[in-house]
Amino acid sequence: MNSFFYRKVNNSELLADKYIHVNNFGYYEDITEMRICRKNGRLDYQLIYLKKGELLIGEGESCHILKGGSICLFRPKEAQIYSVNGVESTYYWIHFSGNEAESMLSFFKERAYKVGVIPEFEYYCHGPTDAMSADEEYVELLCEGRLIALIAKIAQCITMDKSKSKSMKMISPALAAMNSGSSIQFTNDELARLCNLSKSYFIKAFKDTMGVSPQQYYTSIIVNKGCYLLANTFYNIGEISHLCGIDDSLYFSRLFKKHMGISPQNYRKKYVQ
Repeated sequence: MNSFFYRKVNNSELLADKYIHVNNFGYYEDITEMRICRKNGRLDYQLIYLKKGELLIGEGESCHILKGGSICLFRPKEAQIYSVNGVESTYYWIHFSGNEAESMLSFFKERAYKVGVIPEFEYYCHGPTDAMSADEEYVELLCEGRLIALIAKIAQCITMDKSKSKSMKMISPALAAMNSGSSIQFTNDELARLCNLSKSYFIKAFKDTMGVSPQQYYTSIIVNKGCYLLANTFYNIGEISHLCGIDDSLYFSRLFKKHMGISPQNYRKKYVQ
């Protein structure tokens, strides 16, 4: 695992009284385990770019799974609960504030978007050598200017792919149902009906948009929700299985172990202190 923090401080939160200000940035590369729990959030904004792997984001008792090539935004004071659970992942992050930050982020309507490859984000968080070697008085200006350019690039990535946006809109009722936190497990037929699509067309549209089949996506939600509940609640395995939409706790345990390589009981023992 490799990691980097631009400012090596315990807390870089700052509400800057200027156009935009970079508080900190960095990355975690090739990690398999990571858990962040800021229930009260931060005072500033946080952008996360997941280059590869999976990032589980907790929203109350529900959760969302980000796949590689996704961008995520946490606004000030929004709960930040996210984790990497067993899948080798790489993500980059930037903390920033400023009196024009919200205006620049007005295009960011959802928690996260699939945006594909953004090498500019990776380059930024590695700390450009010219910024690091510049005179101190110009470092902040370089970081701020490049952040504005990066936000413009992200806006372009989110809004440019109209055909994919259309496909995402078609399958959005299914995604909403899958990510609702419901204890009901939906079949492909039921998900297709929610989207007013035939089963075969729904499966194709889903896979073309999300990169995996509906049930592969659903399995990831179930297992990652299980990880979240094991780590954050005192429910027993049967209760967690039911909350994940599976009435058979033995089947849930087999599914969990197949996906994570470890049983739910041992996961709780290993990762919960």
